[in-house]
Amino acid sequence: MALEYVVTKRVFGFDKDKNEKYVARSVRSGRVNFTKMCRKVSQLCGVHRKVVDLVVSGLVDIMAEDIDDGKSVQLGEFGIFNPTIHTKSADDAKDVSAKSIVQRKINFYPGKIFKNTLDDMSITRRAEIETDYTDGSSNGGNNGGKPDGGDDGKGDNGETPDPAA
Repeated sequence: MALEYVVTKRVFGFDKDKNEKYVARSVRSGRVNFTKMCRKVSQLCGVHRKVVDLVVSGLVDIMAEDIDDGKSVQLGEFGIFNPTIHTKSADDAKDVSAKSIVQRKINFYPGKIFKNTLDDMSITRRAEIETDYTDGSSNGGNNGGKPDGGDDGKGDNGETPDPAA
C-alpha cells in the first residue's frame, strides 16, 4: 500500500496579496488501535495479547518517568523520543525565563527500520483538490471529522482513488 496525498488549495497568511497556492497534503488510510496492535504482536510473537498489553503499558510508564526527568529515550531500532520546548524570544537574556516557554513537546526520531520504510514507501496522488484556510478552519485532515479516519461506508473516507495511478 502507498502513502496517498491530495493537492490542497491554501491561502498563506504571509502572502500580502493573499494569493492561492497549491500544496501536497498526506491522507491517512486509517488508524490501528492499541488493542489490534497488541493482537498482531501477540500473533507474531506467540504470546498472549494481555502479556503484550502489560509489557507495552509498562514500557510507556517507564518512558514517561525518564522523559519527565528530561532524558531522551532510545528504543533500539524503533527510534528516539526526545523532550523539547518551544519558547518566545527576547531581546535580552535576563528576559528569558520559564514563562517564555510556550509549548512542551516530545520529538520522535525514527530508527533505521522506519527510515528504510519511509525511503521505500511508494507515494500516490488522489485526484480531487481540497481547500484549507489559514484562519484555522481547515478540513481537519479530510477524515470526515472522525479522529481515526472513520468509515462512512464509502471506503477510503468517501474519496475515490486516482484512476491514473
